[in-house]
Amino acid sequence: MMWDLRTNKPEQSMVAHQKEVNSLSFNPFNEWILATASGDGTIKLFDLRKLSRSLHAFDNHEGEVFQVEWNPNLETVLASHAADKRVMIWDVSRIGEEQADEDAGDGPPELLFVHGGHTAKISELSWNPSEKWVVASVAEDNVLQIWEVAESIYSDDNGSNSNAQPLP
Repeated sequence: MMWDLRTNKPEQSMVAHQKEVNSLSFNPFNEWILATASGDGTIKLFDLRKLSRSLHAFDNHEGEVFQVEWNPNLETVLASHAADKRVMIWDVSRIGEEQADEDAGDGPPELLFVHGGHTAKISELSWNPSEKWVVASVAEDNVLQIWEVAESIYSDDNGSNSNAQPLP
């Protein structure tokens, strides 16, 4: 539900997920785009100008999704972590891209990378504000991991992310 503080009344309401929303993150490059993480095991993208339905749903985590966070340096990239003890890195500019059959088993084209280094429930993740592809994640066993996504994961043949498309 979106609440208008000027009138002290609800402006819009919707059912975003089938279970509780655990986390949300505004896209730092687009004030209208919001990502949500839920106990129903999904991450959803919404355009606040049209809340009647989500723009996209990600459902590759196993179990409850606890956090979602946009990359502060890249408009189309976000990270999430869930009960499966994995951090997933997503690039929304790749939604709908064609995949080779051998790649389809690894997940949808927008799933860039899965970090499976934790053995306990992840408590928090955070993008490095200066290094585009560096993430820190900490788990309930007090293990902090600081890691970087390999350039070969996110780059095209020219060594850049030139196929990235801006969000609506």
